[in-house]
Amino acid sequence: MGIGGSGLAGVAQIAKFQGYNVSGCEINPEAPYLDMVKKAGITFYIGHDSSHIKNSDLVAVSPHVFYLNLNHPETALARKKGILMKWQDFMGKYLHKDKFLICVAGTHGKSTTTALVGLLLEKAGLDPTVEVGATVKDWHNNIKIGKSKYFISEADEFHDNFATYYSDIIVLTLVEYDHPEFFGSIENMLACYQRFIDRLKPGGKVIYNADSPMVNRLKLPANSLPYHLSEFPADLKLSQPGNHNKLNALAILKLGNHLKISNKTIYQVLKNFKGLDRRLEFIGESHGIKVYDDYANHPSSYAATISAVKELYPTSKLWVVIEPHTFSRLRVMLDELPESLKGADHVIVSKIFASREQDPGDFTSQDIVNALHHPDAHYIPEFSDIVSHLTHNLQPKTNNIILVMGSGNSYKLSRQLFESL
Repeated sequence: MGIGGSGLAGVAQIAKFQGYNVSGCEINPEAPYLDMVKKAGITFYIGHDSSHIKNSDLVAVSPHVFYLNLNHPETALARKKGILMKWQDFMGKYLHKDKFLICVAGTHGKSTTTALVGLLLEKAGLDPTVEVGATVKDWHNNIKIGKSKYFISEADEFHDNFATYYSDIIVLTLVEYDHPEFFGSIENMLACYQRFIDRLKPGGKVIYNADSPMVNRLKLPANSLPYHLSEFPADLKLSQPGNHNKLNALAILKLGNHLKISNKTIYQVLKNFKGLDRRLEFIGESHGIKVYDDYANHPSSYAATISAVKELYPTSKLWVVIEPHTFSRLRVMLDELPESLKGADHVIVSKIFASREQDPGDFTSQDIVNALHHPDAHYIPEFSDIVSHLTHNLQPKTNNIILVMGSGNSYKLSRQLFESL
């Protein structure tokens, strides 16, 4: 259910390859991953109807479904039959079975690091199966089907989505407080991570970012392998800018060494990495103005992405456009926003993308702009008005960069901006 989304589209393709009879449905006929599902030969329906699951043994859904409608006819029937589960649970209980499982977890860097692990093992001839939360440009898909024992999963903490993952190796990136609407406190979030770590298979190993204070609050196995930004090799060249990508690369280097993969192979993979969709993705340049799109939705992600752009274009004027994601996240992290956006010369904030939440009625993006105390920050709710504002205020050939950030519909805005320049 929701087979056009990245998670369900990926798990459906892997399940079909493993021999399951798979079908699905999707409310949005333009969902981004439907083409991949179609190419895999999987039957799907547009719209929802309880008849879709009349012959099903299992019904896999996104956890978002539980927030949107508990009485949906398909999920209500599946619950009544006792066959309803999250797609992550289906993967953990069925698709991971008998595999050597490498999981990548953390608040930031999961998708990029998971993709790099997959590309590394592929380059080393280990033929892994890989599941990532974003499209990997090298594969033109967010999954790779392999025939070996190796399975690599992006392990998401939200909704305890990794609760059925029993890892041989965990790569733990930067951990920060996120998803307050689910966890309620930092302590609850860390407890969730701890349970995930405690489910390591006997002899399992954790490779972890030792520069992350919250990672250091977790109890890790004695054989764990830390990495620090200060260890970054002077001769290692990356295709992606920013310290956050250096940390991702260090995780890959540590994992590759553990798996006895040569440094030559590791360096080649990191140097040639084409990136992911919506991760500092270059949309295009028009009249000397460059447009980038990024999935960032958390203050530290904003800061890291801005820093990476400044590394690429130190003398350019940076216009940052943010579509805030969920009311709860931005309300809780309001105090962190001024510091995270100080590198931007101009800031525009659109209306909040509610996602799985309801509008509480007492918090808007105007509150965010007020909290920024930025010399040039504006609340412009609608995308069409943002396009008008920027096209009016940006002059051609003026060394300007537009960076659009958000994990809702902002990818549409970045393309609208580029087309209007």
